Amino acid sequence: MKTLLKKIFPPKIRRKLMDFINNLWCFICRLMPLQNRVLFFTVRANGKLLDNAQAVYDALDCKKVIFARMLPHSTKIKPKIYYYLLTSKVIVTDDYVRYVRFTKLRKNQKLFQIWHACGAFKKFGLDAKSVLTEKEERLSHTQYSAVAVTSESCRKAYAHAFGISEDICLPIGLPRTDMLFTKADELRASIYEKYPEFVGKKIYLFAPTFREKGRQRIEYNPQIDWDSLSKELADDEIFVIRRHPIMNYSLTDNKEYNNIIDLSQDSTLALTAVSDVLITDYSSVIYDACLLDVPTVFYCPDYKEYNRGFYLKFPDDLPGEMVTSGAELLSAIRRTKENPPADRIEEFRNGQMSACDGHSTERAAALIMSWMK
Repeated sequence: MKTLLKKIFPPKIRRKLMDFINNLWCFICRLMPLQNRVLFFTVRANGKLLDNAQAVYDALDCKKVIFARMLPHSTKIKPKIYYYLLTSKVIVTDDYVRYVRFTKLRKNQKLFQIWHACGAFKKFGLDAKSVLTEKEERLSHTQYSAVAVTSESCRKAYAHAFGISEDICLPIGLPRTDMLFTKADELRASIYEKYPEFVGKKIYLFAPTFREKGRQRIEYNPQIDWDSLSKELADDEIFVIRRHPIMNYSLTDNKEYNNIIDLSQDSTLALTAVSDVLITDYSSVIYDACLLDVPTVFYCPDYKEYNRGFYLKFPDDLPGEMVTSGAELLSAIRRTKENPPADRIEEFRNGQMSACDGHSTERAAALIMSWMK
């Protein structure tokens, strides 16, 4: 239909026609029976739920359906999206649902946000620069019935970031963290089974987050001399790279080494579980590490230029040492391996992750089922 309209009408009229058609379809969907069904909506992967939503999906014994499609969404699938959004009693999401900016959910519907990141670390939502206007940002979050957070102390940050009441931000923990309590050994075993050469080695996991300039994502330059690092690594040390999913480029300038390995196709959780030291910067992977008692080195060569902003005092509140020079990185890793800052890790965990105790999925599922009655 969009192709046909493009041939017949100029852009301004075409947009109005598409808006009319969408509004008409939404009106029709609202007339349909509201089904006692849970819709799992995600834009973080194609055709599957990621670990956070999957944990809740598996825990529910009720009618449920998955919509998993990364943006952009074609005109062909938007009617299906609106149908499920407006006829499902409960909607569970781990990211933005852009469609709730344009349509109001029905009176008895519930929208449950199980945000994909733990804690309150770097700023997001209304507190950070975005490609969205402030109005669009607010409309993305105003219809939440509940938001899962990882501790009592995180409620204020999430309420401010989403422009909602603190009462809606519930410290029930994040479902995906449960496996760190119940399946940590299995996660480690999965890596050792796949990479038997890792047995008996010291594993240093480098998991940086993506970078932005203004409102545009840019390639990240880690400012590491990979040749020198490879030569300096001991025979029992392996440097593993796990790129952020948005990073579709090599961090080593496509150079290959025996002791520096890119395993971005593997689970971040499993790699963190098997690591002796995590190296990251502004990534929420630090929360997984602190639950696993894996010490962290914060490698931030662009610390002075990084302007995302933080909810905590950076770097003073971090559970580990920060370095800004690639030449000093390996020394910092080895220091941390030999003398992990156990007290700082425990303090950080208690402040940011106190609601994560291995039972977060149960609490999330119980809340959903209370809405389904």
